Amino acid sequence: MQDTTTQRVTLLIKLHDKSSQELELASDSYTIGRKSDNDLAIEDPAVSAHHARITKIQAVYFIEDLKSTNGTFVNDKRIDRHQLRDTDIVTIGRHRIIFRDGSAAAIAPAVATADLDKTMVLTGQAARTDVATSPASLRVLSGKTDQQEYLLIKQVTAIGSHAQATIKLTGWFAPSTAAMLTRRHNTYYVSPARNGKKLLVNGQEVEGEKELKDKDRIEVAGTTMLFRTKSERKA
Repeated sequence: MQDTTTQRVTLLIKLHDKSSQELELASDSYTIGRKSDNDLAIEDPAVSAHHARITKIQAVYFIEDLKSTNGTFVNDKRIDRHQLRDTDIVTIGRHRIIFRDGSAAAIAPAVATADLDKTMVLTGQAARTDVATSPASLRVLSGKTDQQEYLLIKQVTAIGSHAQATIKLTGWFAPSTAAMLTRRHNTYYVSPARNGKKLLVNGQEVEGEKELKDKDRIEVAGTTMLFRTKSERKA
């Protein structure tokens, strides 16, 4: 029988107070920060309210800094957005997070964990399954995209020009990633990418994450879109 335990993707979290935690990445989007509404909440003044986000696009994991004050580091290098690989070490504030991709464990060196005490598996927000019973949509009001309307059926929706973006920007100077939409428990959030492009919701600049409401107007990279919930859209 095949051993499926090697296929787990986890974060091994070494907190500054010497305690350790293990978080299994069972969904496509996780936020890390000081506030309690994050999937991984770290109570530390050195950690921003919404510090970083890990997203899964197809089978690839990325970590993105959410304009934090003290920055996000991978293998001691400050990053804006970084593709995670097995045994990468993420540093946030005074805390270390080791990314473990079980599918790559057979060929990657193991991380020594003998010094990690008080280990426990985190559950709660990260363990819940998001089921979109009423997917929302984005309707393009202006700007160059490959469609005029998009159903937001994924947990993570990228807006940009790169090949894996769901909402494809087709303008000449469109950024690879302009913004990210995430769905958690049937609530949608939008956040900017770290590329210097402003993200506006109803004319107000967004830093970190912004919960979306029906008829919110999103503007980024020369494109304006209208957010609609299914319950409010006309049949």
